[in-house]
Amino acid sequence: MRFHTPTSLLLLSAASWAAPVAATADGPDYFSVTGVAENDVLNMRAGPSALAEKIGEIAHDARRLQNLGCQGLPSFGEWEKMTEQQRRDSRRHYWCKVGFQGAEGWVAGRFLREDGD
Repeated sequence: MRFHTPTSLLLLSAASWAAPVAATADGPDYFSVTGVAENDVLNMRAGPSALAEKIGEIAHDARRLQNLGCQGLPSFGEWEKMTEQQRRDSRRHYWCKVGFQGAEGWVAGRFLREDGD
């Protein structure tokens, strides 16, 4: 079982999810939702943008969201050249395609963490 801090998750992400929408053996197979208030939901969208059509909702504590690939992460080389502030900011701009309860869609990556099952 592996658990990662947000910084190590970004490092893992940058190293293993460089290709858009392509999960790799090195990336997590599943995500858990994190950072969503108990009285809120994580929106699932038709595309990797907050402006894309909302196609579903995922509970604040959902687990076992299948990783179908992420985009918008800096490459490892880009990440190494960033300041700490740029690294923190970059976490707010990536999207991951997930499969959950028979649906597929895009969610903001900042609300995901590796599912430790």
